[in-house]
Amino acid sequence: MIASTTAADLIEALRTIVRTGRGARQAALFGDLPGASVTTLVALDRHGEQRMGELAERLCVDPSVVSRQVATLARSGFVARRPDPVDGRAQLLGITDAGRDAIARYRGEWIGWVAQALEDWDDDDAHHLVTSLHRLADDLRQSAPAPSRPTLPHPTTPAAR
Repeated sequence: MIASTTAADLIEALRTIVRTGRGARQAALFGDLPGASVTTLVALDRHGEQRMGELAERLCVDPSVVSRQVATLARSGFVARRPDPVDGRAQLLGITDAGRDAIARYRGEWIGWVAQALEDWDDDDAHHLVTSLHRLADDLRQSAPAPSRPTLPHPTTPAAR
């Protein structure tokens, strides 16, 4: 078991990395993709066509968030919508070739940035870090608390009347 101070130091280091990545995106290092929309595009690329609700669930965000991202991505030509053949009232969202190209450019820019930042690192040290981060991600997923759902009063209780 690690010390709580070590866990706190790890959390702060991860926050710094995330903030640095966000700052780089905001500084327009990564081209024409809005930052949060990358995750949406990657999910569509990785998991194929899906409905808005399924995508929101996969990304663990509110459907309104995905709706705004998809609208932006569709206007940019990165996402296409088509009627769901099972239920014509619903739409399936899919990534376009332009979306795949945008992801490839985005990943290439990130890879170049990280490779430049780590140019003084030994490849074995970088590989060890990657292995450790994958282990951390797996352990965090396994120990994540179940999502809490609000407790609603039963219709017959006085609070619901």
